[in-house]
Amino acid sequence: MIRAFYLFLISVLVLTSSFGQSKRDKKLSTSLDELILKRLAEIAPGCVVMVGKNDKVIYRKAFGLANTELNISMQPGMLFRIGSMTKQYTAIAVLQLVEQGKISLDDSIQKYIKDFPSKGYTITIENLLTNTSGIKDYLSEISNPSRQKESYTPKDGVDYIKDDSLNFKPGSDYKYSNSNFYLLGYIIEMVSGKTYEKYLQENVLDKAGLKNTFYIDPTINIPDMPQGYSKFNGKIEKATLQPIDIMYSAGGLVSNADDIYKWHQALYNHQLVKKETLDKATTPFKFPDGTFSEYAYGWFIKNIDGSKTIEHSGSTDGFQSDEIYLPNENVFVVALYNCYEADMDWQVLTNDIARVALGKPLNNEVKVKEDVLKGYVGIYEVNVDSVNHKLIVTFADGRLSVEASNPEDRLPKVFLYAKSETEFYMKEAPLRFEFIKDTNNVFKIVTYNNRGKDAEWIKTR
Repeated sequence: MIRAFYLFLISVLVLTSSFGQSKRDKKLSTSLDELILKRLAEIAPGCVVMVGKNDKVIYRKAFGLANTELNISMQPGMLFRIGSMTKQYTAIAVLQLVEQGKISLDDSIQKYIKDFPSKGYTITIENLLTNTSGIKDYLSEISNPSRQKESYTPKDGVDYIKDDSLNFKPGSDYKYSNSNFYLLGYIIEMVSGKTYEKYLQENVLDKAGLKNTFYIDPTINIPDMPQGYSKFNGKIEKATLQPIDIMYSAGGLVSNADDIYKWHQALYNHQLVKKETLDKATTPFKFPDGTFSEYAYGWFIKNIDGSKTIEHSGSTDGFQSDEIYLPNENVFVVALYNCYEADMDWQVLTNDIARVALGKPLNNEVKVKEDVLKGYVGIYEVNVDSVNHKLIVTFADGRLSVEASNPEDRLPKVFLYAKSETEFYMKEAPLRFEFIKDTNNVFKIVTYNNRGKDAEWIKTR
C-alpha cells in the first residue's frame, strides 16, 4: 500500500511539473507572439524565430511573408543567407587545423600568404580571428580600382585586400573587418589543399550533422529560400543579392533556424573542437594594457542587462540574421529576417526576444523630460588621426536618436536609452554616451566603449 501511494505521489508530481512547464511555455509563446507581431512590420516582410532552453526547443515560429509579390507565407524551415554568422564556422575550421598542429595561432599570416606585405608588423592568425589585425575592411574601407573584377577567385580577393595600409598596429586595438575572415578562408585552402567550400563541408558541416547549411552555389536555385528585400527610407523593395565570391568565407553560408540550433548543440557537445578550444574561442581578446575587446574568435561577447551573451549577427543584401547564446541561463535565440535594413531595429528585436525568454523586463529606461532631451540635439565632432568624425543627435516622437555621418564609423541611426538624465546607451552595441557641459556651458558628448573612455565630441551646431 505504501508503494502504491508512493507511485501515485510520483505521478502527481510529474503531472504537476509537466502542467507547470506547459503553462510557462504557453505564456512565453504568447508574449513572444505579441512582441514579434508588434515590431516585425518595421523590420522585414517576414522572419523565423527559434528559442532553445536547456537543450530543448521551446519556441519555433514563422511570421509574415516569404514573398510579398506572390503572397507566400514564411515557413519555419526556410533557408536564409546568414551573412557574417558564417565567421564562426570559418573560425571553427581554422581551430580544427590548430588542434591538428597544421596552424599555430601565433603564426604570421605571411607563412601561408607569401606575398602579403608585412606592413612593418607581424600579423598573426589570432589577429585575424579576433579582428585585431588592423587590416581594412574590403567591403567598406578599401577602394582598389585596378584590382576590381566581374568575379573573384579567393586569390583575387586577397590581392584586392593586401596593399592598403593598416588602421592600427596589430594586437593594439579592435575593429571589425570582413577582410580578416576572407583571409582565413584562403589560409584554410593553402593549409588543407582543398577549396574552402569542400573543407568546410567535409570537416565542419558534415561533422555537425547539418543537412540544411551549405556554401552558396550561384548556379543552383534554392527553392526553400524566401525572397530577399532591402529597406531604404522606409520603402521595402526586392534586393539584388551580393555575389558569393564577394562574401566567401566572411559571409557565404545559407542555413535555417533548425540547423543553426543544431550547430550550437554540436559545438557545446564538442563534436567539432575540444572544450578548451571552444572556451578559448568564446573568450574575448585581451589587449596588452589588460583591457578586453568585445570580440573573441568569430563571436561577440556582450551582455543583456547583466546576463553574459555569446553572439553574432549577419547582414547582407536581402537578409539579416542574429543569434544570441546566454550560457549561464542556457538559453539560445536565433532570428532570421528576409530584409536588409540599416537602422538596427532587427537586432533590438532579437535582444528583446532574449529578454522575454529570460523573463527580463523590456523597458528599464529612465524617463527624461522632453526639454532636457531637446537640449542635447545637435552635431558633435571629433578629429582622430586627421579624420573628422561627426555624431548627429536628433529628437523625434519623444526620444533621442544618434547616427554617425562617416560610413566608416558604422553607426546608422539608432535610439538612445536613458540611464540617467545625462547618461545614455544604445542596445545594438556596448557604446555609452554622456552629455556634459563644458566651461562655456555648451554640451559635449563623452563616449565609452567596453574598454573605457572612447572620445570627447564637441558640439559644433
